[in-house]
Amino acid sequence: MNIRVFKLFLYNYFFCDYISCLIIIIMIFTLFYILSLIPRVFFIFIIDSIIYLRIYKISKSYKVTKINLKIAYPELSSSNIDLLSRRSIRESLVSGYETIYSWGRSYAESNNLIFKIENNFLLNRNTAKNRGLICVAIHNRSVDMLLTWINSQTPTVSLYKEIKNKVMESFVKNKREINNSVSVKTSISGVRTIFKALKDKKVICFAADQVPKRGLGEHINFYNKMAYTTTLVQNLACKTKCPTIYICMNSNINGFNSVSIKSCNEGIYDKSKHLQLLNKDIEQMINKRPVDYSWEYKRFKRSLPLENNPYAGI
Repeated sequence: MNIRVFKLFLYNYFFCDYISCLIIIIMIFTLFYILSLIPRVFFIFIIDSIIYLRIYKISKSYKVTKINLKIAYPELSSSNIDLLSRRSIRESLVSGYETIYSWGRSYAESNNLIFKIENNFLLNRNTAKNRGLICVAIHNRSVDMLLTWINSQTPTVSLYKEIKNKVMESFVKNKREINNSVSVKTSISGVRTIFKALKDKKVICFAADQVPKRGLGEHINFYNKMAYTTTLVQNLACKTKCPTIYICMNSNINGFNSVSIKSCNEGIYDKSKHLQLLNKDIEQMINKRPVDYSWEYKRFKRSLPLENNPYAGI
């Protein structure tokens, strides 16, 4: 095979692969758009039926949620843990609808499901200063709906956890890159990218409540457990001195979503204080309305002592 034929082969292979991927992404978007047309009240009716029939109790998510809530709130009775677990699973399912809606609609339509923005001036003021900005989120409600709102306000460079299905990953990445935003994988390369973005006076955004990869975190107190925790927020803040804010989504008893923004404590820039600071602030955000948090995630899987895995058998 000569070089010309080989180049033609490579061109056709990658071009056809790109077209195929694009068609599948369009099909996925169409599917989510159709699902988003289903009234929210109907989705909630289905969810409440699942809760009423107690189907959720056989799921791993419920079992993990219950374990996490026992760790976080040891003072609660068994019946209260059961109640909180049930309500948490319900809200997680509702937030799944919110994610579907944000994936199937434009950012303007997605933002219409957010009824209140608290302290929006903090985001506007810090972006206007053009000094770089660290936006810290947690897994309250739909992360994608929250990121869609943030990206609609200002372009960001965000981190995301790799999705095993490559086509779905391409779709989600595309949705997270509206308004000239950039989304990169949570990896050493991704960390370098957001560090460079901060040096270039850009806005970065990522969730700080997930268990980091081995070697990328430290064991820090979280709900009285030495949980393996990311130190990325603290290190970036100390190195760049960029302003840092928390952005969190919550719902109320009537199901109305709101976004609250809060300045991070100045201790984030103090190396003698910053490690403990982040988890304490995250606890406060979660405690505001615990049912909104994604407790089905195995947050304490690398906690000390390592041999005491609270999720053993699940």
